[in-house]
Amino acid sequence: MRLLCPFAFLTGLLIIQQARACQVPVFRYALERWQADDYHAVIIYQSALGEEQIIALKIIEEAASPLFETGANLALHKVDLSSSPSVDPRWQSEASTFKPDDPPRIALYYPTSTGIQEPLWTGELTMANAKAIIDSPLRKKIKDELLAGTSNVWLLLQSGNESLDQEAERRLRKFLDQASKETKLPEGIIPLEKAHQLRSGPDEGPIDMDDVLRSSVPLKIHFSTIAVSRNDPAEEIFISMLLKHSSRMRSVTDQPIAIPIFGRGRVLEGMIGQDLTLEHTLGASSYLCSACSCQVKEENPGLDMLMAVKWADHMLGNLIVEERVLPPLEGIAEMIKADSVTPAEEQNQEAGATHENSEDRSHIAIALVVTLSAVAILVFLTFICVRKTN
Repeated sequence: MRLLCPFAFLTGLLIIQQARACQVPVFRYALERWQADDYHAVIIYQSALGEEQIIALKIIEEAASPLFETGANLALHKVDLSSSPSVDPRWQSEASTFKPDDPPRIALYYPTSTGIQEPLWTGELTMANAKAIIDSPLRKKIKDELLAGTSNVWLLLQSGNESLDQEAERRLRKFLDQASKETKLPEGIIPLEKAHQLRSGPDEGPIDMDDVLRSSVPLKIHFSTIAVSRNDPAEEIFISMLLKHSSRMRSVTDQPIAIPIFGRGRVLEGMIGQDLTLEHTLGASSYLCSACSCQVKEENPGLDMLMAVKWADHMLGNLIVEERVLPPLEGIAEMIKADSVTPAEEQNQEAGATHENSEDRSHIAIALVVTLSAVAILVFLTFICVRKTN
C-alpha cells in the first residue's frame, strides 16, 4: 500500500469531521475516551513450571489483571498441553510447533480486532521476557510525553545508515516546527473545571458534553520527536509491535520510518524514507489536532500499542466514562456465554445503561422545553400582530 492512500484517507476524515464534530481534538479525545485494545499473551507448556517460570507467569498475570497497578492492555491465556485435550483455534498453529522437551514459551499476539492470526513475537517464558512484553524504557518515555500534554509523539525508527537517519530527523523536526505554527486547536473546547459554570455552549444552546475535557492534562499543540535504533535490544518487542502489523513497514529495513503516536499509545501508518514530506506531516498533524468526529474508535485509522498504563487513573471527574463500550476481544463465542458475565459486571453494565438513559432523557427534556418555548413565543407574537391589525 502506498503512503499516499492512508494520508488521503486522513484528509477525507478531516473534511467529514468539519461537518459533524465535537470540538475536542482527535489526539485528546483518544487519550480521554478510547480504551486501548488488549494484546494476547499465550503461555504454552507441557511440563511443570520451574521457580523462575512461575515468577515470570505471575508478572504477566498481574499485568493482565485490573486489580494490580500495572494496568497493561493485555489478556493472558495458559495452554497446558499435558492436560488440555484441545487448544483454542487461535493458538493452534503456534501450539502445534511445540515439542514435549521444549521450554515453556510465550507467544504474543496483536489485538483480535486486527484480524492478524500469527504471533508478533515468541520467546521463552523468562522473567526478562515477561517484563519486556509489558513495558520498555521507550514506552515509559512515550507515556510521560502523552500525559504531559504532547499532541503526538513522532517516533523515528532509524535504519542504521547514519547519514539517512540524520537527514530524516532533520526534515522531521523542521516539518513539525512548521506544523506547530500552522495547526490550531478547535474553538469551543470546555475545560472540565468550567463546565458547571457555563449555562450554554458557543451556539447559545445547551452545553454539549462531548466538548468538555475529561482530564487535567495540559491541552496544547506540541509535537515531540524520539529517535530509536531498530536494533535496540531493550525495544525488540516494541519495535516488532510497531512494524509487523504492516506488510509495508516490515518489508523495509534500509530506510528510516517516522511513526506518529497519540492518545493511549495509538499509532498511525509510518512514513518511510522519502515519503516523509511536509505535506504528509501536515496532513497527519491536521487530522490529529482537528475536532473529533466522535465516531467509534474502530472507524478511525490506527493501532493501539501494548503499554503498562492505567490511563483512567489520570482522568478526572464523574464524566470519565466510555460512551461506547467496545465488545470483548475474546471472540463471539465468549460474548454469548452467560457464565462469562459476573454479578459485579452485570451491576456495572446496568449502572452504565442507567447513566446513558438518564443522559438521553435529559437531552430530550431540554429539547422539548426549547421547542415548546419557541412555539409559545411564536403564538404570542402572532396574537400581538392580530390585535394591532384589528
